[in-house]
Amino acid sequence: MVSQVLEDWRYIAMVIDRLQLYIFLAVTVAGTVSILVNAPHIYTYEDQDTVIAGLVESTDGTLPR
Repeated sequence: MVSQVLEDWRYIAMVIDRLQLYIFLAVTVAGTVSILVNAPHIYTYEDQDTVIAGLVESTDGTLPR
């Protein structure tokens, strides 16, 4: 009797654990995708040489450490 109750609780714990894993994965994937889709600068091209030249000109001519 006690053995059967313990097995039932182990099964319930396994089901809940698996359900929480699926919920965690869904939330993580959805959050990552939504952050990447909503980032506007990902799809634009920026010339890195121009950006670096602008940064160097705005300072005293040395790059920050």
